[in-house]
Amino acid sequence: MFLALELNGSLDLSQYSRLLWQQKLSHHIVEQGEQQLVLVAQAAQIPQARELFRQWQTGEVKPQAEDSSSLGGFVSGGTLKHSFAGALMQAPLTVLLMAVCIVLSVLAPLQSPTALTEALLYPDFALGTSTLDVPRILANFTFAQFLKMLSPILLHGGLVHLVFNMVWLWELGRRIERVQSSLMFALTIVVIALFSNTAQYVYGGDDKIFAGANLFGGMSGVIYGLFAYIWCWQLFDPRKGLGLPGALIFYMVASLLVFTWLGLDMIANAAHMGGFLTGMIYGAIVALASRMLRVTGETQP
Repeated sequence: MFLALELNGSLDLSQYSRLLWQQKLSHHIVEQGEQQLVLVAQAAQIPQARELFRQWQTGEVKPQAEDSSSLGGFVSGGTLKHSFAGALMQAPLTVLLMAVCIVLSVLAPLQSPTALTEALLYPDFALGTSTLDVPRILANFTFAQFLKMLSPILLHGGLVHLVFNMVWLWELGRRIERVQSSLMFALTIVVIALFSNTAQYVYGGDDKIFAGANLFGGMSGVIYGLFAYIWCWQLFDPRKGLGLPGALIFYMVASLLVFTWLGLDMIANAAHMGGFLTGMIYGAIVALASRMLRVTGETQP
């Protein structure tokens, strides 16, 4: 990518970034020391990025109220080839996760498990019983088992389940990737998936206590975790520009409470709540740490 601008690290560029995406200008904003670097995909886009920054600063142009970088906007705007390239530039890991989930919905469906489905399920640490022998598990734990503790998020049971999760993965995942980084997004996914899947394995059985049932999957636990993670950044370090509209916050919290209250068997409530709580705790810790480091840096002579 090509450097277009070097800006003060304290400047909130979230609206400028939104304006660039609405102008179909693929870019990435990274922090380097006390500066923020605006990178664009092509050298020919540098003058346009600089001019849009000038116009945004003077108030000549403002981003549209609606977010035109939605999934629908990428599908409908321009050719499919250029739309996909723009999405891949904006949020490569999010697009990759979506692609893997779509492929596995055919090759490893939850509603009619195949050998591949079985290979990607949460590891049966209870060995078919309802008892966990923690010392034995730790003594024999392998990296392959660790990966299988994460892989259920890639499995889905039907088109509605898949589409719902992919829309929200795009909405939340791209926000983290474009404001922070793909690496930070990957780490967040791993942390949330680990705890949300484990919560579902331990507490998602028919008797609502540990039952060792590992036939579950879906990205929804991670979705609620990503929502909580972004929400905590909005609460504890809003200057980073990672936030959500109030209506979306209300919907996510309300849906979590309603699904939990209904207690439907087809909904992985333990994964939802586990992901949400993990996202809250992890998001609060890293957001507060980020804020403290920035404040410390600003107060040093």
